[in-house]
Amino acid sequence: MSTGKLKTACLGLGRGADELLSFACSTELYQIIAVADSSLATAERVAQKYNDSASLTTGCAAFDDYRQFILQNNADVLIVAEPLYRCAEFVKTAINKKCHILKLIPTAANFEQAAEFINLAEKNNVKYVTACPARFAPGFERLSDYLKTVDRRQFYFINACALFGSDFFQPIVSHAQADRKLSGGGVLLNDCFGLLSLIVENFSLPQQIYALLTNQNPDKKAKQYLGEDTAAVSLVFADGLIGTFLAAQHTGAAPAAPIRIYGAQQNIVATPNRLAVYDDKDTLIVENKYPLKSEKCITEMFIDFGRALLEPDKYKLRNSARLDLASMALIEAAYLSAKTGTPESPQTFFEISEKEKSPFA
Repeated sequence: MSTGKLKTACLGLGRGADELLSFACSTELYQIIAVADSSLATAERVAQKYNDSASLTTGCAAFDDYRQFILQNNADVLIVAEPLYRCAEFVKTAINKKCHILKLIPTAANFEQAAEFINLAEKNNVKYVTACPARFAPGFERLSDYLKTVDRRQFYFINACALFGSDFFQPIVSHAQADRKLSGGGVLLNDCFGLLSLIVENFSLPQQIYALLTNQNPDKKAKQYLGEDTAAVSLVFADGLIGTFLAAQHTGAAPAAPIRIYGAQQNIVATPNRLAVYDDKDTLIVENKYPLKSEKCITEMFIDFGRALLEPDKYKLRNSARLDLASMALIEAAYLSAKTGTPESPQTFFEISEKEKSPFA
């Protein structure tokens, strides 16, 4: 960090990673020193973009050998855009070299792997955080702010719905279909992580989860290699709060994913760009709408991460590894429930992993 910026490398250049690097650089907090991809031509093309920048004091190297990429570079930050089944050991090596990790959704393939990486990062005094720009959507940020001002015990029902139409808010594209099951799952893990994380952040971890999952792909042979594309999940929290979560990929045009919260005194509707509060008779009390741009949410995510690393005494990281792990426990419990046909507890995964303590215990 001799330049006052975080020396940054990127592993994998799919999922719009080239554009993500541009957003990172726009914050003036990151300096791209190396990129790697299975296609050397792609890596060289992206590296050239940063070699052409007069503001850089050193060049940006291109690699197609992931091992050499990690060994030859002493980055402060590694952005991981590759699925972990392709690069897990290299990411571990980077962590052991005291490199902070910003991992594109999902955190890992499952809870166990997520806990392994987060624990390794803590052992090395570095961060392992999931890149979740949806948390920075203004409607969702204002929801979190508003809930801090009211008594949450009044709320008795949460309904969240993710319908994957053209308006579905997903700032960073998810894994391609071919990578999904190898990466751990389908829509819950790859497309709904941010929305489920928002529920956990604001209402803690459910005590029980019951899930039904299916895949509506007409190709029966292809189905077995793909994760679920439709999910219906029931959530049971403490203090009488319950909830439902629906995710359906084959729905055509649909509005932005809403969260509806029902209480004895008021009801709340939140989308990425809107927050509305109604009284108990469903009369609108207040409504706020906000401009919504994916690039702004991504940029704010990079600012949050970069400032917390460069000035930890001044800035607190909003994207918490413990929140990521709790979100993974929720998703893992949903997958287990779909297999067993019975309700499952996310807390079980913290109990099984002796090294882990639930952040919501």
